[in-house]
Amino acid sequence: MKRRIVILAEKNFGPITSKMANAAIRYLPDEIVAVVDSSRAGRTAREVLNFGGDIPVISSIDESFRLEPTTLLIGISPPGGEFPSDWYPMIIKAIQNKLDIISGLHEFLQDIAEFRVLADKYNVKITDLRKYDQKETLARGAARNFRSKIILTVGSHGNVGKMTATIEIVKALQQMGKSADWFATGQIGILLKGKGVPLDTIKGDFISGTLESSLARVDGNFEYLFVEGQGSLQHLGYSPVALGVMHGCLPDAMIGCVRTDVGISDYGVDTQDLKTMIRINEEMLSFVKPARVVGLALNTYHLSEEKAKAAIAEAQNETGLPATDPVRFGAEPLADSLTSFFESYRKHS
Repeated sequence: MKRRIVILAEKNFGPITSKMANAAIRYLPDEIVAVVDSSRAGRTAREVLNFGGDIPVISSIDESFRLEPTTLLIGISPPGGEFPSDWYPMIIKAIQNKLDIISGLHEFLQDIAEFRVLADKYNVKITDLRKYDQKETLARGAARNFRSKIILTVGSHGNVGKMTATIEIVKALQQMGKSADWFATGQIGILLKGKGVPLDTIKGDFISGTLESSLARVDGNFEYLFVEGQGSLQHLGYSPVALGVMHGCLPDAMIGCVRTDVGISDYGVDTQDLKTMIRINEEMLSFVKPARVVGLALNTYHLSEEKAKAAIAEAQNETGLPATDPVRFGAEPLADSLTSFFESYRKHS
């Protein structure tokens, strides 16, 4: 039976504030029946996000039941990952109406006694995408010898669209006839792929090793194997997982991802200084396995088409690298850059 998902994004549905919802709408559109956000009820996903078609935004969980959903997806990924306490009644009502629950928060809904008891009573499944029970291990540097070409998306900020860029470039390579796939490292990617490792829940000592051992199991299955980047070396809150991802996959090449509306971050970092972003990411690998940033993926969602193209041209002029907004203008320039790079590339060991 095909899932029919209603997304809960109460008072948070928007281009930046509902990452989980937005990814599901972009990549699982045939499964989404509605978004719950009373502050935007009566609009459509397209009117809120500029994509998503006619998926309706409705005012309540109760209103969703007429659409016969099978699943409720928690549509936000707030810093810290705590479940909003005022959402409790909505989750209870969803369970009582036999909707399975999917959450990507750090706070596991399975561990909330009231939800767990009700889920057992009504025979529904609660899936916590960040829950990971497999063996954790230290990195050994095995990624140096991977057969696949490993590409990592890195960013100037935490929330810039690394996963989206990853997916779009993989699609472009596949359309070129290349053998390409991607590995999910966060809760949203795991929702879309149906598998992966939620690296920001792994103990710090084992982030690199857990990714390394997980990639080893799929290495060689594809010529181009992308790793979904996490966090940013320039974001003090999320830099540990960003570095762990880098050292776990030891990429052969990187794609830099930039959001054009941040400017100076909350930590006083100039996120538009692209040369610094490139230098920092390359230096964090140079001592163990050199890797270059070979292209830039800009997130220009807030700009007009004219201004977006100007921002892309400016990034290219500043860095000498090909750049595009892979969602608005296609990922082909980045796919082309990667294939050209690897024509003369030899693995470092």
